[in-house]
Amino acid sequence: MGAYNVRTLTYKNQTQVRFFKKPIEYDKKKVRANERKKKTEEERTQFDIDLSIRQSMHRTKDKIWNICLANDWEYFVTFTFNPKIVNSKDYDDCVTKFHGWLDNAKKICCPDLKYVIVPEFHADKEKFHFHALMSNLGSLQLIDSGRRKDKGTKIIYNIGNYRLGFSTAIPVSQNSDSQGKIVGYMLKYITKDLATLTQGKKRYWYSRNTCEKPVIDSYLIENDKLHDFIEALENDKSYRKTVDMPFSDNELKIYNFDTN
Repeated sequence: MGAYNVRTLTYKNQTQVRFFKKPIEYDKKKVRANERKKKTEEERTQFDIDLSIRQSMHRTKDKIWNICLANDWEYFVTFTFNPKIVNSKDYDDCVTKFHGWLDNAKKICCPDLKYVIVPEFHADKEKFHFHALMSNLGSLQLIDSGRRKDKGTKIIYNIGNYRLGFSTAIPVSQNSDSQGKIVGYMLKYITKDLATLTQGKKRYWYSRNTCEKPVIDSYLIENDKLHDFIEALENDKSYRKTVDMPFSDNELKIYNFDTN
């Protein structure tokens, strides 16, 4: 039971402050969720379906954002699938085969591997491939592909141990701005099409034993003090965004602050 209208999230290199126009009440959220669960498929309207997909996408993106920014990353990695080995049109087959490879890689090459992995549904509306942020690659074989990125300053590697398809691994710049942009890039893969195709299934994975999580604090601040609080942050912010929340009749203001 309780409510909040301000939430702070402390990441590795930045702090985010979220202001909600209307307080978020814990108990009402649970009641609404339980009410939705009671509806049968026949009772669900298109509005209910769209609402469920949008809210699911928002939760997924928020969790990915939080985990990614709470950690430092060394490589942005892409994994594709050879159709002779993996049915890249079958999400379950992609997940099963990839996780078999990932488990073996951790056991043999990189027991301290840190990762966040998200799928991408191809523009052809048929196939999947995976993207990841990774660190602590251990003895995974990074092979120079001969290609370069960012005006020749970054080597594009291939992972020699990965044999389910093609792979690339690109070094990530160690600053909050670059890592934030890459996280934003990864979130673009969480689309409505992907959310619809993967309902009831996992849409991201992370190494629970090696990934850190942000420190989250919530507050309920009176409206007259809230305005002064927001005004005081204006000069120090590195980023600001306002997000409309039509399904909950609310509005969210987001302020980011670099701390590195």
